[in-house]
Amino acid sequence: MPSRFVIIGAGPAGMRAAEVLRQKAPEADILLIGDEPHLPYDRPPLSKAFLIEGLQPGRLWLKPESFYAEQRIRLRLGAAALGIDRAGKTVALAGGERVPYDRLLLATGCRGRRLPAPFTAEPVHYLRSLSDAERIRAALRPGLELVMIGGGFIGLEIAASARQLGASVSVLEMAPRPMSRAVPAPVGEAVRALHERHGVVFEFGARLNAIARGADGRTLVETARAAYPADLVIAGIGAEPNTALAEAAGLAVEDGIRVDARGRTSDPDIFAAGDVTRHDNPLLGRAIRVESWQVALNQAAAVAASMLGAGEPYAELPWLWSDQYDCNIQALGLFEASLELVLRGDPAAAFTLLGLDPEGRIAAAITVNNGRDMAVLRRLVATRAVLPKDALADPQRKLSDLLKAARSG
Repeated sequence: MPSRFVIIGAGPAGMRAAEVLRQKAPEADILLIGDEPHLPYDRPPLSKAFLIEGLQPGRLWLKPESFYAEQRIRLRLGAAALGIDRAGKTVALAGGERVPYDRLLLATGCRGRRLPAPFTAEPVHYLRSLSDAERIRAALRPGLELVMIGGGFIGLEIAASARQLGASVSVLEMAPRPMSRAVPAPVGEAVRALHERHGVVFEFGARLNAIARGADGRTLVETARAAYPADLVIAGIGAEPNTALAEAAGLAVEDGIRVDARGRTSDPDIFAAGDVTRHDNPLLGRAIRVESWQVALNQAAAVAASMLGAGEPYAELPWLWSDQYDCNIQALGLFEASLELVLRGDPAAAFTLLGLDPEGRIAAAITVNNGRDMAVLRRLVATRAVLPKDALADPQRKLSDLLKAARSG
């Protein structure tokens, strides 16, 4: 039985893995290494409550500091891991220390994608870490003009927070609608209408020409069609998995650290979990990489058990959510081009969008201000239920009744 466990990455995945390892291996030595100086913290509030409500950083901690001492989980925070010696089974840290391991977990997460060099002459903010959020929160104020580059989940959550704080917001998005890579057109259009009702200005099909200092001393963000004066520029243009350590160690990498459903890499003593992984999903029958709270915590728990030679493969459908103003969006499964869309409800208010595969089975679902549907939808999607389209599209027909009919059928 391995006794020395080292985890690189002190985010939600690293914290959860350490917690499960301690539960299942009471005598093991567990070391959690993080390059940030903070205790492991919750990231979803960074673009929402942390900006709006002025939360103190301590409110974000996933566990209090006392938890790690009580559970005998050693912390090495503010320490960057520089390399992995697979033959010697050690991790090199900044400062020269080498840490031995029996089993190693990589939970290195993602980093925000940066704008290319022509657009870096003026300051551009990104939101990935608590320190990033603190800088943005310090800059936001009523009357400020914010230019948000990117209309995905993070960009729109920041836009909503900024509007609620009284800032003016312009969102520049290369795609023809918001969140185009994550949700189908009806959801994107509903979100666009929501933001426009709150005063957000959009430019779609936007192509950046320059980010430069204007004649009045303010930043000017220029696209092929317009110029936007800005007191603050933030880019939310996606994320890239932190695979450098894995690549340098010769592990298999494919838009993420490539692992099986148990989190095993191409080295039998090295595992990976969380956003950084491209992992086999038994329910979908293929490998996926998903950036979500669900994967960070639940996959990490499954992988921790695998590190001890126990547990089950991680098998969950992707689940994402976003809160913008008073609107809650939840997405279950993956909406692929082959799915037929069935709308249930009013796109101007609350609705559910279902995705049916070519055999008519429910393969994915999104709720917009309709979260009460999600519990039943999880069961319908998990069982790949086949139900009449007219019944699915009728909001007067309860999904719970349809579920019973599917079971009795």
